[in-house]
Amino acid sequence: MKKILFVDHHFHKKTRSADFFVDILRTGFCVEIYYLSPEDQPDTGVLAAAGAVDVVVLWQMDFLAPVFLSMGKPVIVIPMFDGSGGMPDIHWMFAHKARFFNFCLVLNERVRMAGCETMLLRYFPEPADEDDLPRFDELHAFFWQRRPDHGIDFKMVDTLIGQELDSLHVHNVADIKGNFTPTPHLNAPYKFSQSTWFKNKSEYAQFVRRANVFVAPRVAEGIGMALLEAMANGKLVLAHSAPTNSEYISNWSNGILFNKDQVSPISIRGAAAQMARLGWRTVVEGHKQWVAARPAILEWVDQTEAGAAIEMNYASFFKDLWFSYYASLDEYVLFLSRNLALLSQITDLHFDKLLDVIGDAQPQPIALLSTLRDCELDADGLLDLTREDDRFIGKGWSNAEPDWRWALGYRSELYFAGLDIIQGRIKGHFIASSLRNLGRWVQCTILLNGKVVFDGRVTPDWSHYRFVFDADLLQDENHLVLCFDKATTLPTDSRALSVCFKHFDFSPG
Repeated sequence: MKKILFVDHHFHKKTRSADFFVDILRTGFCVEIYYLSPEDQPDTGVLAAAGAVDVVVLWQMDFLAPVFLSMGKPVIVIPMFDGSGGMPDIHWMFAHKARFFNFCLVLNERVRMAGCETMLLRYFPEPADEDDLPRFDELHAFFWQRRPDHGIDFKMVDTLIGQELDSLHVHNVADIKGNFTPTPHLNAPYKFSQSTWFKNKSEYAQFVRRANVFVAPRVAEGIGMALLEAMANGKLVLAHSAPTNSEYISNWSNGILFNKDQVSPISIRGAAAQMARLGWRTVVEGHKQWVAARPAILEWVDQTEAGAAIEMNYASFFKDLWFSYYASLDEYVLFLSRNLALLSQITDLHFDKLLDVIGDAQPQPIALLSTLRDCELDADGLLDLTREDDRFIGKGWSNAEPDWRWALGYRSELYFAGLDIIQGRIKGHFIASSLRNLGRWVQCTILLNGKVVFDGRVTPDWSHYRFVFDADLLQDENHLVLCFDKATTLPTDSRALSVCFKHFDFSPG
């Protein structure tokens, strides 16, 4: 039996919200769960655990896919819309050799359009017996005030349906710190109660069971477990109109979708029973389909293939990726864009595609460029960066100085023509020095016409660097892209400096 490492967020160790999926995997695989906590230092023990299994499954930890792909492991990624719905293309591109399960149609299409293999799943819990469904002679609502900072709070619920209710229970435990005490009006038509904690999940379930109206607590959901469980128990569900809420609820048919930013009172008493019953039937039919999908889920996991392992320091890569992801989205995207050579190996994507994804403009067609640029190399194959006429210079460079020119930021471009070598190997050579303020070295990746020809460290002293490439890589006009993993400003210089260069030269190899 194959072994699976199921990597999950530590918060789910308490909520057990992934157990329903783990239980399915355990019918066909031996599953070990490994929890990771963003609040802690990166736990490199997960790498050793991954080394001992056949497949790695990432539940809501999709940013880690490149780590396990680089180890040569088959990887299954299960992202959630509420956590990853807004991620840029580069996030999905670097996991495209993994296989995906998606519980959200919008996210499924997003991943599919990024070139990834994905299977859409529609989860439905087991529905309650029809004889156990609630009556709607009176309306009793339950609302967990989880994210009042997002606009779904007691005041909104009171405005939306307060005038329709006989009672409203608010579980006032927010996911963030702050004072969000609900204050009902003195003339509120409903009986109000609230709770601030429950001893256990069963006590929470008892309060929910007393209600026949359920207000979904968050703007968007990954799966929407609470919403679906409420529908499965015959309650009328109201939710903000966003995925995945809007993918299970058809407005004013089997539930109600509202806009948290445009709230006005609605009348639900007359149609509540019918909508709640249709919501329950949605779950009845959906649960049958969910059960029928289990063999396909196991097959999808079993047939996921591994790529080739890459020789690298996995622990260092894991740590760098972890810190950049949890620093900010900008830092995370910057980290990925700085590691194009490594990530290109993991994904087998052409550099032109990667550069396009991170938003860098592609070079113009060669025929057009050759009519606009005078970038002929000197007779001895010299590309002199200290020339003041800028004949070779593209984006990302300082003005020429007497002995060098600075690369600015994380990417610089050069153009050259006139290297009349038709076949064989060509030797490239350059002299460079990195900025001392950036530490012992700067990682430099050089692409020639979209192909990596150099990937190494440039140190803060003038040194010679060499690389070799095939002559058939040359075109009538050639485009060099230089990428750097570090750049910084100085107290006396506001430019983002990385590496300074004297010249490049090319000769037959």
